[in-house]
Amino acid sequence: MEIALHAVSVSIIVPCYNVAPYVDACMDSLVCQTLRDIEIICVNDGSTDGTPALLRAWEERDSRVRVIDRENGGLSVARNTGMELAAGEYIGFVDPDDYVEHSMYARLLEEARRHDSDVVACGYTCFSVHGGKVFEKWNISPDFGVEEDAQSSVFGSGSACERMDIVAWNKLYKRGFLERNNLCFEPSCRQAEDVLFWLMLLAHVSRLAVIPDRLYWYRKEREGVLSLKWEEEGAPVLLLIDRLACATVYWKKFGWLESGLERGWVVYFLRCYLLQRLVPVHKPFPPLSREEWRAFHGKFQEWFALAGDKVDRLQILDKWETAFCRLLSQPAKTPYWMRRMWWKLLSRRGGRRGRYYTLRVLLAQEYPKK
Repeated sequence: MEIALHAVSVSIIVPCYNVAPYVDACMDSLVCQTLRDIEIICVNDGSTDGTPALLRAWEERDSRVRVIDRENGGLSVARNTGMELAAGEYIGFVDPDDYVEHSMYARLLEEARRHDSDVVACGYTCFSVHGGKVFEKWNISPDFGVEEDAQSSVFGSGSACERMDIVAWNKLYKRGFLERNNLCFEPSCRQAEDVLFWLMLLAHVSRLAVIPDRLYWYRKEREGVLSLKWEEEGAPVLLLIDRLACATVYWKKFGWLESGLERGWVVYFLRCYLLQRLVPVHKPFPPLSREEWRAFHGKFQEWFALAGDKVDRLQILDKWETAFCRLLSQPAKTPYWMRRMWWKLLSRRGGRRGRYYTLRVLLAQEYPKK
């Protein structure tokens, strides 16, 4: 167990960009934390509305609040700026259009110290920007769990990791753990930052804890944010395959890829982030142009080559998921017109067989007809 002196117990990092209508509610929930031993680092990421003035007012009101101004660099850069300045034993992230329960950081810190966790997570409540309606289907209240050796856990065994979600803001991270492994958000990422950060973190983390308490309030449907469209359609598959490929390069660099494949984690992420957008019959295919399908197919082949280039290594996939992977992992063959017509006919069948041949037709758009 790490024994060290820290200026404060928890550093809370709040990256802010044009959030004037929401930031006061967020800040009020932070300065009212029952855990008083905190610092609140607000990174003004080049806001052009009233956000900077509101943040300065909070800084004057409470000595634990620090405001850092920087030119706009995106969420990842703003969070990294806060991490560089953090002095706490643990670090947490809050998005400025959300708010938290007053007991959040006291509860998370209690569990983190009790289990000497590298990361501890809690549940959360999703609510509408329009009237505050709670979306029960989106709420997360995970079963309690502690993982003492995450590097040996197998997917499907009830691991705490499976219950923690990929978002950055429902967690506390041990600062020493992050610094020791040089973990930060990828500056080039301006979308799906949390996905890549979590996937990179899993190559190093040992001790995890998760509690069921819903301590974070996540605002959905806010105008002007990408997540509004993603909630309706899902994150773009081209973006997701890119994030998975970046993570796979990282895993390979740090020697985690083989272990992640053997224990089912790599396949779990493949299924979770990509196959769930392609295989289920109740979901429409991603609305990609011919050029975008070509790019997606090429990126999937690149990822598959990185991951070992053998479909039989993806043991936990079912028959049709495996068939989709085989199709995507290989260059598409130029179909003759009769074969193309046959695929189109089979694509009208129900179930995943029809879905599979629909994908074949979509991929065949890449190539000139014969």
